[in-house]
Amino acid sequence: MTLRGRASLGWWRRRALGAAFVVVALGATFAILGATGATARSPSPGADASPRAGEPLVEDGHRYVPSRWTFALERFDLRLEDAGWKPAIGDALVASSAEVVVNGGFFDAAGRPVGLAVSEGTLLSALDPTLSGGVVVSDGARVSLHATEGFELPRGSTFAIQCRPRLVVDGEPNVKRDDGQRAERTALCIRESGRRLDAVVVGASDDGASAGPSLHALSQYLAASGCEGALNLDGGPSTGAAWREGGAVKVLAPRGPVRHVVAFHRR
Repeated sequence: MTLRGRASLGWWRRRALGAAFVVVALGATFAILGATGATARSPSPGADASPRAGEPLVEDGHRYVPSRWTFALERFDLRLEDAGWKPAIGDALVASSAEVVVNGGFFDAAGRPVGLAVSEGTLLSALDPTLSGGVVVSDGARVSLHATEGFELPRGSTFAIQCRPRLVVDGEPNVKRDDGQRAERTALCIRESGRRLDAVVVGASDDGASAGPSLHALSQYLAASGCEGALNLDGGPSTGAAWREGGAVKVLAPRGPVRHVVAFHRR
């Protein structure tokens, strides 16, 4: 091969190597951009509202797997919706266009709500001073937990629900002993100084031998998981949830009728 031919070949090799480098560099750049874009496009809580399985709760040798939904208050509104005094809370989800609903507070034998209930700033039921326990309140930006004793609804509150007991207060378990009662449970857990709220539902144990955990065990569990405050909602046969997943409505149906559901609406 002539010197000129060798020089020409070297030039083409340099061009090929340069092109290959550009392709690799561009590929890496697009891969990084693609990963960044995927992160930016990741759905916020509730875009796919399927529950996250929490760490197992173990009590008396029985294992429970709580379901947990997490909501940033900057993206979601809290409301109370009427479930029609029936177990089909999936209907309340669909009718209200909520992302997730869980069963709400107590009610009497006639289906009337017991305790304070406020939704979109409207009073649905008055405070019951004899109920004790606590009240979860939101002004649309943050959520907080208050003791029933001496409670006055803060001005500007858009949501409130009264129930009992307070499971976690100031990050510490608030149920001091096991009363021996076992049942399905629903709770609200406050995080990030009230900017985030979890809905937690615990059903029967994996082995089916226990209906649910004690309030004492749930209190300990929620405090250990980082809840700054937590309120127990109605439990037992009222325990239930409904959520949207992959275009379908999924339901964990209560075994009995429900008056109100706590509904999480995307803003």
